[in-house]
Formats: sequence, C-alpha cells, structure tokens
Amino acid sequence: MNTTLKSRPSVCEVLLYFIIPFLLIAAGAMPSTAILILPIVLPLLYLLYKRFGPYLPLGCIVFYGILSLSFNYDILTVIYFVTLFFAFCGLAVCVQFLPSQYLLAAAVAACFAVLGAFVGVGIVRGAEGMPIGDIAARYVMNERADPVMSYFARDYYDGEKPQAGEVKLKPTDEGYAEAAAKSLSEWAKDEFDTYVWYHCIHCGVVLGLVGFFIAAGLNCKIGGRGNSCFSAKIGNMKLPRSFLWTMEIPATVTGLILGFFDGYGALSATVMHAFCSLPAAFGCYTLLGYFAALFKGKARIAAYIVFGLIGVAAVLFPLALFILSIFGVCDCILNLRYWTEYIRN
Repeated sequence: MNTTLKSRPSVCEVLLYFIIPFLLIAAGAMPSTAILILPIVLPLLYLLYKRFGPYLPLGCIVFYGILSLSFNYDILTVIYFVTLFFAFCGLAVCVQFLPSQYLLAAAVAACFAVLGAFVGVGIVRGAEGMPIGDIAARYVMNERADPVMSYFARDYYDGEKPQAGEVKLKPTDEGYAEAAAKSLSEWAKDEFDTYVWYHCIHCGVVLGLVGFFIAAGLNCKIGGRGNSCFSAKIGNMKLPRSFLWTMEIPATVTGLILGFFDGYGALSATVMHAFCSLPAAFGCYTLLGYFAALFKGKARIAAYIVFGLIGVAAVLFPLALFILSIFGVCDCILNLRYWTEYIRN
C-alpha cells in the first residue's frame, strides 16, 4: 500500500517539518521534559511518513537517539528513544487498518508504544545492572540541579509530613535542596520498584492513542473529508459488549483476588489499569467524541476543545480516568449512541 502523499505540501506543513529537529533536540537536551514533547513529535513524524515514506522519519528518530546519547547520556533518553521508535512503527502499521478496523488500529498503536516502554526499561535495567528503583533514586540525586527535577523535589518535600523526631528544613535553610532531593529519591525508589510497569503501561497507552487520534484526523484531512470523517471514525469506536466478559470482568476478578494477598497490590493495580480502566476510559472518550460531533459550527469547535481538556485531565488525574472508565462501561452495556440516535429521530 502506497502511503505517500501526491499533492504539494502547504506552508503550514513545511513549518511543521521545520520544527521537528528542534523538538527532538529539546527532548535530548532536557530529558525531564521529553515526556511532554513526544506526543507532539510522534504525529509530526507520522505526517513526515505520509509525505516521504518511512526512511526519513526513522532517520529523525535515529538522529535523536544517537545525538542525545552521544552528548548527554541519560537513562530517560534511552527509554524515550526506544518507546518513540516502537510507537512510530505501531502508528505506521495502523495505516493499514484505519479505513475500517478502528479498534484494532487503536489497540495496535497502544500496544506498540507500551512494548517500547517495556523494552526501554529493560535495556536500562540491564545496562545499569541494578534494580529499577535504585536506578530511579540515583537518577534523582544526580539530576537534582535540573530545574524540573528541583521543582518536583521541593514540591514533594514541602508537602510531605515529617516523621517523628524529624526536623523539616525551610527553603532558606542550608541543606534544604539536598534534603528535598533525597526525599524525592526515596519516593522514586519505592514507586518504581513497585509500579514501574504500571507507569509504562499508562504512558505508553497515552502516547500511542494520542498519535492514533491525530493520525486519524490527518488521514481524514488528507482524504479531503475533513472533520466529518474524523468524527465518524471516533464515533464508531464503540467497545463491543464482548469486552465485558473477555477483559473487564476477568481482569476485575483477577485484580480483586490479587489484592487480598500481601505483596501483590501493585500487580493487582497494574492488571486492572491495563485491562479495565484504560480500555473503558477509551470507550468513554470515543463516546465524548461522538457527542462533540453532534454540534455544528463554532459550537463543535468548543466541544472539541472540551473534548481535548477532558483527555488531558484523564491523563493527569486518576479520579478523572476512573470516572471516564465508569461511563465507558455504561456505554458498553447500554449502547448510549443508539439511544441518543433514537431520541434524536
């Protein structure tokens, strides 16, 4: 299947290509902020793929990895480089499924990104030769001068309750920055020793689905069908009811059983997050896309803005994700799209 575009690129498209190297350089120079840059870079690489084929975007990814690791070796860069490579490959594979197999394409995009995160963490674990929690703790201490790391260290230290007999330092006290970094490093050790795969799944799914949604929009725009095509794609991505007995119910039961045993709390949370919360929240998010498409004119633009803000909230706040997952299960059971159309007609 030929994926390259035949029409000449517009000025806006050329400008997008122009900023790709700067985004990749920024991601390599400040790895602590790269997690915010990758969801922007991935769709741009996909657009590059649609225009010129696979070799140029793959070359950009290799350029990012080699240049960043040569001049500023960083374990986060290793993880992000591998994740971006896998996520792009998954997005390229999705091109073959977008015309008809929407849910399959979304699953492929998310699974490739998650696999990339797993492989990246595995490479770092093998290269450093120590548990991932120790690697995270050491990284926080080594990078405590980084502005982003320093901010999170101070914020965490200020919000942490002091233990019995512990004297909490003030920002004006000597040794405050060191104490804040040490406090964050202890948290990082416990968190990533226990929940590293949980975070890999969460970040990988988000990256893969962001790339998938934007790729779907680009394909519609390129095909000359615009927002109506994109809305149709999103609106048709309803989770089938078979999702309930193949994933939701078995994963919920498994997670509850694991939760009763000491030491399996993280595994329980990871299983339920991967097979219950994230897929159900995705189903609700496509339902919101369907509702946004019902508006016309400027109201539709406002609806899409709200649609995007809800997605950001679901990524950042577990409560928002949980609420979306509940409505996603309700839609899976009741088929809210059907009843909406019934009422409209």
